[in-house]
Amino acid sequence: MTKALTIYGVDELKLAGERKANWRKELALKPINLQQRDGSWFNDNGRWWEKDPSLVTSYAVLSLEMIHRGLSWGQEP
Repeated sequence: MTKALTIYGVDELKLAGERKANWRKELALKPINLQQRDGSWFNDNGRWWEKDPSLVTSYAVLSLEMIHRGLSWGQEP
């Protein structure tokens, strides 16, 4: 999802009604809140090896890195 939205090139998504969402913030909160005490991530669903903490941690870190790279930090793009 992060790759697709990064390539799409928008910062906000229009939701139902007039609501807009900063997808980077919304998407970053999910893995941040699911991180384990040891710094890893895992998934209860074993499909596609997603119970493997090494694989899931790699996916989470890549996603967070792409989100971080897209932040402007208050600077003009």
